Amino acid sequence: MVNIDKSLRKLARSNYWQNLYRASQKCSSLSLFSNFKDYSGIQVKFLYWLQVYQMLYDELSTFEDNLLTEQVIENDFRTDAYLMHRSKKQEFLWKKYRQDEADSRRKARRKKGFKNPGKESNISVDLRREK
Repeated sequence: MVNIDKSLRKLARSNYWQNLYRASQKCSSLSLFSNFKDYSGIQVKFLYWLQVYQMLYDELSTFEDNLLTEQVIENDFRTDAYLMHRSKKQEFLWKKYRQDEADSRRKARRKKGFKNPGKESNISVDLRREK
């Protein structure tokens, strides 16, 4: 029995389909399939893998991550492991960015108007209408 996912991934990372996919993104009259809508499940999976491998080949060409190599891309198991690593790395960087932003906002508020940051005061305000 043929493993459809394995075959789709092999096709999606091939030079032929990667070049055709890039060309179809630039030229709207070029289509990968004979149908223009109502894609089948297999077509959707194939498009997904075309996009994933395009992203990986783009990253490989920039040498951003020394863990990504041609051998990683050619092996489905190693590709999946790299994609998981990449996802965790991006999640970590996003959390770090958000924490740094929150820290810088906190520091800016402290500098703005409080002489003794960190000290609290309580004020009681009665918002009921007077009769």
